[in-house]
Amino acid sequence: MRMIKHGRHHPYVLKMRDAPGYSNITSDEKALNYELHLCACGLSRNKPYCDGSHAKTKTEDAAKLYVYDLEGNGSEIEETEQLADAPNEYTE
Repeated sequence: MRMIKHGRHHPYVLKMRDAPGYSNITSDEKALNYELHLCACGLSRNKPYCDGSHAKTKTEDAAKLYVYDLEGNGSEIEETEQLADAPNEYTE
């Protein structure tokens, strides 16, 4: 099991216009304005792309620790030692 702390409550946005060399490939404005939204919360079921799962994290208290099962259901935990006893549905 791995525990990863994610500090963002929204995705990373990659604007193709800003990707190195992309403007040399095309001058199509639609292609240049295309954006990729990359998961930053760790909950997306479509990684590396965002699927909107970060909405579940917006009310989290930054001073508390949360764990999410594979279905994306979260709960607050008191101590990191509890992770050692976490059931398999919390691990991949």
